Amino acid sequence: LFLNEGTGATAASLTLLELQPGGEVPEHTHDTSVEILYIEEGAADMTVSGQTMRVSKGDAVYIPAGAKHSARVVSPGAPFKAVQVYAGPGPEQRFTQGPRENIPHGK
Repeated sequence: LFLNEGTGATAASLTLLELQPGGEVPEHTHDTSVEILYIEEGAADMTVSGQTMRVSKGDAVYIPAGAKHSARVVSPGAPFKAVQVYAGPGPEQRFTQGPRENIPHGK
């Protein structure tokens, strides 16, 4: 990943996404950030720009800035884990779009 003016990526963040079986990420966008996911565990049906695909361990997904996307965990009995890389400012937007569920700490 190259961060420079030439690539248009001047900031990036790396996070670990973990969703429990049946968990979902509602449809949303990141207007100024490209998102790349590398799936480490589990399986999910991901929809990017209207195209749905099943992703699982070893797969990588590229989501262009501004693309509508969502995910639903389909692996039974195991969490879905993916490394997320956001390139471009504002990756924290994912916490402000869509409904949120309050889950007590430790659950």
